[in-house]
Amino acid sequence: MNPQFIAEPPLPIKPRSVTNHLWQTLRRIGYIFWQVLVPFRSRPEEIDPLPDPTIEVTESHVEQCQWIFDQAEARRLYLEQKAQSTFGLMLFLVPLLASLFVFITGRAITSSTAIRTLLTAAAGLLLLGFISAVRAVGVKAMETLFLDSVVDQDGQFREYSTSRHARGLLYCASMNTAVNDHIAQFVKGAHIFTATAVFIFLTAAVLASFASSAPAPSPPTATRIVGPVEFSSPNVNALRNDVANLKKQIEELNAKLSQIQTTTPTNPSKELKSPPQRGSNR
Repeated sequence: MNPQFIAEPPLPIKPRSVTNHLWQTLRRIGYIFWQVLVPFRSRPEEIDPLPDPTIEVTESHVEQCQWIFDQAEARRLYLEQKAQSTFGLMLFLVPLLASLFVFITGRAITSSTAIRTLLTAAAGLLLLGFISAVRAVGVKAMETLFLDSVVDQDGQFREYSTSRHARGLLYCASMNTAVNDHIAQFVKGAHIFTATAVFIFLTAAVLASFASSAPAPSPPTATRIVGPVEFSSPNVNALRNDVANLKKQIEELNAKLSQIQTTTPTNPSKELKSPPQRGSNR
């Protein structure tokens, strides 16, 4: 076969367009963050009805339209399976995050703050991934042919028309494809958030392993103080000087009081004299 009719794998991006590609990637990531938290309508906007065909629609056309409709339904099932697989990965990562949190909290590790920050970021990304996966599974809007494609408003059967049948299938396939694109954005967001959380979790686990392998600090030893304890605080020294001055002043005051008591004469006690005896007259 001629090689020009065989597709080749995607080519690498040229160096001069790497900056533009990175900018577009950051914009897509920003849109993914935005769409996780923004509410959307339950179904796409209505499209214009297909015009009447100008040729005769055959059963082959109807089969092809049915195949297009089935492909949209198969893609929807595939997206739901990817969202469910993301749920399984999250259920595996959440206990690991919790156990590593408990390990870091229970041991005195020097880099525990950085590790806890990484684990918190991983937990936040897992939460965003969980919300994105839940929204992907929660979208249930789906178009399919129903009663109005067979019966009219009066309940009478319509005359079968291959043109009406084919146009109805194409309308439903177009609406379902729009819903699938909406679901795919949520699934993509769940994968990106989960993959980033896994990378951050592995980084935190490696840091925790290196930190836990470091020698543990020696246990504290009991110390007993024998004898007086000297304090060299400026406030304590000033207090000591005040106490010494006060003691000196008290001693000087006591010395003055004792000197005053020794120099002051005391009142002499009056001696009681016995009365003179009178001689008897003879």
